[in-house]
Amino acid sequence: MAELFVLIVLLAVTAIVLALVALMVAHRARRQITRLSHRLALLEQGLPPALAETVADTPRPAQGRVAWPRSVSPAETPAEPLPATMEQGPRTPSIFARFSQWLRTNWIYPVAGLALVMAAIYLVQYSIEKGLLSPAARIGLALALGAALVAAGLWLRRRWGEGETGAGQVPATLAGAGAVTLFAAVLAAHHLYDMMGQGATLGALALIGALSLGLGWTLGPMLAALGVIGAVAAPFLLGPGEGSDLLYAYFALIVILGTAIDGFRHWRWVSGLAVALPLLAGAAIRTGGAGADGLVLLIAVAMLVGTALPGGALMPRAQGPGIRQAPRNGILVVAALAIALGGVLLLAQVPAPLSVLVGGLVALVLPLWTRHAPALDDQAGAAALLLPATVALAATTTPLFLAAGLNLWPWLPLAAVGLAVGVALVHLWRSEQAQGLARRNWALASAAVPGTTALAVEALWKPATVLGPSLWGLALMGLAAVYTALATWSGRRDAGQGPRLGSYAVGAFTMIALALMVTLGGVALTAALAVLLIAAAAMDRRLTIPELGWITGLGAMILSVRLVWSPGLESLIGANRNTAWEFWLVLAASLGGPVAALGLLAPLPEAGVRRWARVVMETAVTGMVPVAVGMVLARFLADVVQPHAAIGIEATALIAMAWVQTQRADRLPRGLMARVRRVLAALFAGLAVVAILLGLTVLSPLQGPGWFSGPVKGWPLLNDLLIAYALPAAVLAWAVHGRRSIWSRAATALAAVLTCTWIGLAIRHLWHGGRGMALQTGFAQGELYAYTVALLLAGAAALALALRFGAHRYRVAGLALIGLAAAKAFLIDAGGLTGLMRVGAFLGLGLSLAGLAWLNAWVSARVGRDTQ
Repeated sequence: MAELFVLIVLLAVTAIVLALVALMVAHRARRQITRLSHRLALLEQGLPPALAETVADTPRPAQGRVAWPRSVSPAETPAEPLPATMEQGPRTPSIFARFSQWLRTNWIYPVAGLALVMAAIYLVQYSIEKGLLSPAARIGLALALGAALVAAGLWLRRRWGEGETGAGQVPATLAGAGAVTLFAAVLAAHHLYDMMGQGATLGALALIGALSLGLGWTLGPMLAALGVIGAVAAPFLLGPGEGSDLLYAYFALIVILGTAIDGFRHWRWVSGLAVALPLLAGAAIRTGGAGADGLVLLIAVAMLVGTALPGGALMPRAQGPGIRQAPRNGILVVAALAIALGGVLLLAQVPAPLSVLVGGLVALVLPLWTRHAPALDDQAGAAALLLPATVALAATTTPLFLAAGLNLWPWLPLAAVGLAVGVALVHLWRSEQAQGLARRNWALASAAVPGTTALAVEALWKPATVLGPSLWGLALMGLAAVYTALATWSGRRDAGQGPRLGSYAVGAFTMIALALMVTLGGVALTAALAVLLIAAAAMDRRLTIPELGWITGLGAMILSVRLVWSPGLESLIGANRNTAWEFWLVLAASLGGPVAALGLLAPLPEAGVRRWARVVMETAVTGMVPVAVGMVLARFLADVVQPHAAIGIEATALIAMAWVQTQRADRLPRGLMARVRRVLAALFAGLAVVAILLGLTVLSPLQGPGWFSGPVKGWPLLNDLLIAYALPAAVLAWAVHGRRSIWSRAATALAAVLTCTWIGLAIRHLWHGGRGMALQTGFAQGELYAYTVALLLAGAAALALALRFGAHRYRVAGLALIGLAAAKAFLIDAGGLTGLMRVGAFLGLGLSLAGLAWLNAWVSARVGRDTQ
């Protein structure tokens, strides 16, 4: 038995000695290669050979790294300073490029470490297979071997020093192998022999992880990273167990230790691991059933520590440009990773109301925490989005939130708005401390957070169903009062100008409008919005606040939407229509509000948002005029709007909305929004075509009274056929006037079809009345001749247009209509008319054709074209 034990020890010692010899040989070869590479590079730059030899023998730390200080002999000191071109060097490569380069030149060190670990594992395995030692002795032997490797690494570090290349890698390799051996020994004691409970095992693994981090502080980043990875992985290697909530504190400790090392040694990728891996581990145990409170604390620690310790300070002190201007700055990257990953976990893993409250606190605390780190301003300001984001996702992360959650926490909407106000005040304070662009950005964020949060609460939570419209409306008016106070204060501080005053004024008007929407409805809301729009325009004219253009432009949009869609046409002309005074008040507010605002803004110069608002208001008013005309005719002509008239008004509204979007895309700056507007225009145009086709077919009066169609209402020529066909035709022709494309020509042809349909149906209404429009009733003799007369009159009108505009196409169209009238007379009228009606019809046709022929010749002579 003793001989076997001695054999095992000899084998272990032999393996260690062989590994050390291999490492030393590799180190010597690597040093020679490095010397020759430096000498070759310097010779290529034209330096003297003596100086090249001296510089080549001088070890140099890697770019962007801080090497551990070591003693340098006088012979290694350059005799004269290097040229300036040598000191600058190339741009620092990325972390992946540096790692790939290191791996290509130093691959033997991790391989040697792996060999040492495998030697320890095989040693324990051999003792198990042969039954040589007791379980306690086996674990003790593995622990002793791990400790020996760590001790050897520390001894060699004192002997050789340490670094990222050369002999400095040998101590880290030995110590890393020893740390892994210790991890394996403790896990074997727990899993194989049940010698330790979960609590004791976790404690032992935590101590080994802390030891690895401490060794990494001394021996290099590879060992520090090994400590982070091993410490994070240790709890998952134990298997299922109790007390998982306590692991959050354990992971938070790893974050603190890992980033603290980076603060002194500047190994940014180690900090990245120390932030990302514990957060991901926390998400994993949260998914496995751990509570959300501990995850919140872990997120808070990661955000606070990740923005401070990597920079070497207890509080953030990062100076210089932000991450957008310096995306390779390791301190900023680690901070961005902590904030972004922590925010994602907060949104995805923490339910309401905790997520909402914590999101508000993070948005409140981070600007205060980073007040001495201007390089982190972008990230601290972006963290304010967490509050409205948690509001938006509350129903997703919290089951039955809308059904039961708001009833359990009715105070949550008010708390969210209160936190948003606190965030706004903190951002305003940061705006006071900043200058230039940062001052404006903090002010804009200060104005955006409360309003965005309130809009998200109203749109997604509908708190009026729980709090009541009065209480929630009062809260919104209180928020509007806060905005007004901030606008007044900013006006005094900024001499009545500036983005702070404008943004707070916009917020005040927005909250007033939202409160009106909550507490009012129908006609009162439309009138109130119109008054609000006019007030915003008057304030812009009085105080010169261009940002109020957002209110006037959006106000015009909302009024148009309310007129057409919600509450829309149904409430104005439908079966349950408003009273007459309500109808006229809605029209006056929807059209008069933007017109009055345009009049107030007319003397002001067009710039920025104000120009956008003016274009929006002009197009909104112009587009809604034909819709208003259709509504007035519908109420005037009939008590009940028939299907063909209703679809005609809807087609008119869709054509107008397509025109509005096209005009805005043409008149406003090009970009993404212009493409969106053109897509909307195409969508509205397609829906308008569908509505027109329905009016021409299924809903046509020619179908007779039934499920889908109804009688014509009104008097001859002044009836609802005007709304159904003439109005859409006129609006469609106006919308495409002046455009030259295949779509405009198709729209013109469709407008001509609608016009002809209207004329034909109007003639039929003259002979059969509103209830006799169905085709199965046949045709009267006078009706047939009336169609012929209409064709002749249309041909004469086309010839008159040819004379007026000198356009050949009108003359051709006129001749075609006259020919169609003649064909109809001979093919249809000859068989349908009888007696004196037939005689008179053909007599009139002959005289008309003779007169029109003379007119065509005269027109042809006037426009200078040959009629042959």
